[in-house]
Amino acid sequence: MEERPHKVAPGTYLIEVPFVLGLKSKDKESVTLCYLVEEEAGWLMIDSGYNDGTSFNHLCRQLDFLNTSLKQIRWLLLTHYHPDHSGLANRIKAASGAEVIMHQDDWSILQATVGSSEVWNIHGMIPWARSLGVPDPELEGFFEIASLGRDFFPRGLDPDIILRGETNPVGDSGRLQAILTPGHTPGHICVYDQENSIFFSGDHVLVEITPHISPSHMTSQDQLKQYLEALRKVRPLDVKLVLPAHERPFTHFRQRVDEILAHHDHRLSEVVAAISDRVVTPWDIAREVEWNVGEWSEMDATNRVLAVRETLAHLQLLEHRGIVVPVERDGPKGYRLANGSR
Repeated sequence: MEERPHKVAPGTYLIEVPFVLGLKSKDKESVTLCYLVEEEAGWLMIDSGYNDGTSFNHLCRQLDFLNTSLKQIRWLLLTHYHPDHSGLANRIKAASGAEVIMHQDDWSILQATVGSSEVWNIHGMIPWARSLGVPDPELEGFFEIASLGRDFFPRGLDPDIILRGETNPVGDSGRLQAILTPGHTPGHICVYDQENSIFFSGDHVLVEITPHISPSHMTSQDQLKQYLEALRKVRPLDVKLVLPAHERPFTHFRQRVDEILAHHDHRLSEVVAAISDRVVTPWDIAREVEWNVGEWSEMDATNRVLAVRETLAHLQLLEHRGIVVPVERDGPKGYRLANGSR
């Protein structure tokens, strides 16, 4: 992890805010990559990190290195509602008076997440997981993962600017445009700096991993369809530098978009092959699909949760395309190939 912020473009600085959950990626501490963008009236900050004292203190130290402070942050844009992006919003807003910006579609989910234990906890998550075919011995792991991050969301957040629709100007320079890119979450937004050909991609496009498309009991039925459409929507943009929220900045934007699209085509084929001539649950299929985190038998609860949810996303798209059909029956929901799809 970088101990100091560093300049990645004119008037733009990268700050690494550490995770608080002890998570690692390839033996490196996991971080959220946040950005300070110089605007006419002060900084526009993109994403924030988990709602945790250690993360907040680290952020403040990074600002000290730049000889600036939270009070110079005029806007805080949250690319999406996940806690490693939104968590510190309240603390930053309280210390700076910054206007918090997020999209309406994610604001609705964030409100439900922090405001309704009935939606978030066992009353919502466990029956939904059981409907996917998750065996009872595995349900505790699902619930623990779902509950783990809830305390790291911002509490009592009241966004100042709620974005609606496909594109919205942000900041005051006139060069930054927020673009709705649903998929990773329903209201995920990226920021495009057309003047400098910079694309702040949040979790929409990452340099190595493919962003998780993980439906839940609080989201829509077509997340993967939305995600693929959003990738194709931004692909034509003139982008010379991608500044993502994880991993590292990169330059091969269109190539990376094409790689992600190809990955999902391959995964769709894997899911069809796993169904074969049976009626199966998302859990059954996830156990047979090849995952880059390792063998199913070696996966921890976190990765199994993500694998089952990603499998569901691909099944929903295949259903939308008429390739698979749901099977109504007692117990977990099953899927089979549509007639003529073998």
